[in-house]
Amino acid sequence: MSTIIAGDVRPNAGDLVLARVDVLGKQTKLELTDGRRAHLFPGDEILVSYGNRYAPDQFEAVVSDDLSPCALVAAGGVAGVELARHLRVQPATQITPIGLVGDTSGKRINLAQFRIEASEQVPDLPVVLSLGTSMNAGKTLTSTSLVRGFKRAGLQVAALKITGTGAGGDMWIVRDAGADVALDFTDAGFASTYLAPIDDILAGAFRLINHAASLGCEVVVIEIADGLQQKETAQLIRSVVLRGLTMGCTFASYDAMGAICGVRELAEAGHTVLGISGRLGLSPLGVREAESATGLRYYSPFDLQDGLLVPAIQRRAARAFSESRFQKYSLHALAKAAMPAQPAYPVPPRGLAAPGASGGLEIASPGAPGASEEAREMLAIVAGHLMDHEVVLCCGMGPGGHLTGRTNRRNGFRRLVWASGMGAIELRVPRLRHGTYIPSFLGTAVAPGDVEAVLRAPDACAREVALLGLLRTLGGPGLGRADAMRVAARISHLVADAVPAAPLAAMPPRMAWPGGDEAEAREFAALDGSALDGDDEDAAELPGGVAEVSPGGAGARALSPPR
Repeated sequence: MSTIIAGDVRPNAGDLVLARVDVLGKQTKLELTDGRRAHLFPGDEILVSYGNRYAPDQFEAVVSDDLSPCALVAAGGVAGVELARHLRVQPATQITPIGLVGDTSGKRINLAQFRIEASEQVPDLPVVLSLGTSMNAGKTLTSTSLVRGFKRAGLQVAALKITGTGAGGDMWIVRDAGADVALDFTDAGFASTYLAPIDDILAGAFRLINHAASLGCEVVVIEIADGLQQKETAQLIRSVVLRGLTMGCTFASYDAMGAICGVRELAEAGHTVLGISGRLGLSPLGVREAESATGLRYYSPFDLQDGLLVPAIQRRAARAFSESRFQKYSLHALAKAAMPAQPAYPVPPRGLAAPGASGGLEIASPGAPGASEEAREMLAIVAGHLMDHEVVLCCGMGPGGHLTGRTNRRNGFRRLVWASGMGAIELRVPRLRHGTYIPSFLGTAVAPGDVEAVLRAPDACAREVALLGLLRTLGGPGLGRADAMRVAARISHLVADAVPAAPLAAMPPRMAWPGGDEAEAREFAALDGSALDGDDEDAAELPGGVAEVSPGGAGARALSPPR
């Protein structure tokens, strides 16, 4: 800052201005360049920028015609004349401009002079758009979660916000999420994009995308502010050039009706909506209504961070690559990126929650050769039983219990896809109030023979034996015949019960793992109707660490191989 330009001058959007704080209102703090929000006091002199603002939850404002008193209409440092405000919002902080900021030659300084310079040609990078019904619908959290999902696939990701009013918060969160490049419209030279020509906004967006490409980014997540009815947003979603770059978009909404209308409008504008998101997820009934009406799935932030939407985006990238006249490397890189084979976070001991884990879990590519729908449905039921069993251990007791022994509580569900070895299986994983529960079987691939042994068992008795083996393979030796019987009842619609179950007393001896506890033996004895005089310490170890304990406690004997 070298000179102050005062007198009869007309400010432009983006001009820097030195102003004095007169009366504090809505904005009691000013965001500094490092992100710190500094407290304001009457009489302070502040350096801000003129700009227009469009914020349905706060203010509408435009650039002043002169240097007369105006308002600080955004804590990011935007000055303008307040035209309207939300009824629940206090009046804006009042300021008096002292003068425009000039350089050594007396020319006014504008943000556009500090923009990132790059090509304004149509970029090559694939883009995913984050759109929504309005401000605060959940677009930024959706963008942040998409960034996390792409990073799990090993991609270099750029997170951009190409419209809105200058503020650092949205850029800090995507940067914290791992974005390799985090830029917004201020980096393109705008204090705000409200009332800016749409061609200028697109040119600024293309500069940012091309700059990200020059830094090695392979995919771009772009947030467009406000709702689809906002002037600039309405024009952007109808831009043929921008639509040609996109692999699809997500849509965040407050409620089902907003999701339905938004998806319909985007479809009419030629966009492919990949899924719905946002604050709608706070209402399970709202999610149900929206999914039913739109035919699209709701993706929670956890789903997106785990990468559940990445395969759909990769399929679209692969299709675009094959249909393109010019074989773009970026499309190929996105299409071929592989999700990690292991969970993003270490699997804790069985039945334990992982304090502080953020919940990234294993994602599988869909399908497995030869795996039937019945097999995958059965594995989903088995996985549900195992998760219930482990969460009871995490909480100290089952649902509904109010005893003093409770150590945790359930807190809803989140979705993830399990790489089961027989295809992708979608699970509803219980959430906990404290810590993050990670199913212990995620790193285990199921042998097809174990599943077929259950589905093709000759009778109910053999099926329960096969189920017990499968449960213990996935969940460990703490599971017993009672668990096998419960799961068998739940999968009865998948199998043919031609032969009725034999009486419990005729069940073959149980399979006991070395180190099994006495409680399990007693549970088995209670079900079997006979007492176990011996314990697992008397059991002889068989090859593979498996031993058989006879109901009468007479010792162990080798089992005949299954026929």
